Amino acid sequence: MLCPVARVYCRCTDSREGDVAQQARAVATRNAIVEAAAAEFIEHGFAGASIADIAQRAGATKGAMYFHFRSKELLAQAVIDRQRELNDELQDKFASSDLSALAILVSMVHALGDLMRDDVVALAAMRLAVEVPEGGDDRGPTYDAWAAPTSAVISHAIAQGDVRDTIDPEVLSRFLVAAFTGVQTASFASTRLEDLMDRLHEMWTVLLPGIVAPGREHVIPDILQRA
Repeated sequence: MLCPVARVYCRCTDSREGDVAQQARAVATRNAIVEAAAAEFIEHGFAGASIADIAQRAGATKGAMYFHFRSKELLAQAVIDRQRELNDELQDKFASSDLSALAILVSMVHALGDLMRDDVVALAAMRLAVEVPEGGDDRGPTYDAWAAPTSAVISHAIAQGDVRDTIDPEVLSRFLVAAFTGVQTASFASTRLEDLMDRLHEMWTVLLPGIVAPGREHVIPDILQRA
């Protein structure tokens, strides 16, 4: 027979274990809802997606839906927030790279393309960003999140002598973000991203001869291997 102290300890242990299990279930349900919302946003856009369809896709009850997200706007924000986390992870990966800055620039775009193809949340966030917001929400900064780091890498590539010093890093950065957006949007519309990597390779094939510094043209074939 357990003593009173042991019985209290067991109850406390059971309670903690129950709390941990409940929290894990809540996290799993929230993640399932976010992924379901991402899939609906990809297929139907923000305006066309419905809370009911998202709940059905996630296998969540109406109560669970409204426990985690009380509006479609909050769901969209959760998708965008997750994409920013993925972007940060991607940028951190290249921050410690020993590649040349130009190679990092091209490799970052390639990795972002892979992310669009492999992660439904990242793709959904990009689709949300190209929709014109009806009000002052937080979709636009999806692009801004890449502007500063891309500009910094371009500045390093100029300092290393691989990119023309007549190029404004901020201008080229804005162009690359817009170009990537256009390429992945066209690829999604035509092949559901099956030809995205080919299109990105074509983009760099056209772009690199115009930005690589005179006398450094010999690096282009190796750089294109990363495109």
